Amino acid sequence: MPARALSRNFARPAIVLLLLLLAAGCSRPLPEPEGVDTALYQAKCGVCHQAFGPALLTAAMWEAQVDMMAGDQMKRARIPLSNQERARILAYLARNAAGR
Repeated sequence: MPARALSRNFARPAIVLLLLLLAAGCSRPLPEPEGVDTALYQAKCGVCHQAFGPALLTAAMWEAQVDMMAGDQMKRARIPLSNQERARILAYLARNAAGR
């Protein structure tokens, strides 16, 4: 079997698995449902996309993700994070992250 066909045969199941994991993470309710930090996370991060479950990533991964989103995408959408909002969202994500 040619290498190109072999890589396609492995790529499709990997993509399906990734989509299933993301869907599972999106369908669960967020932790601390009544918390103000949860509301802030949903208000800021859920404007452009689903507010993903914090357990999908580690705290370090969330920090990188929030930095990336806050850098360009949130500014373009005109919903920038203040330093205080960023700290509160990261604290919420870290409290509920994978591997805590």
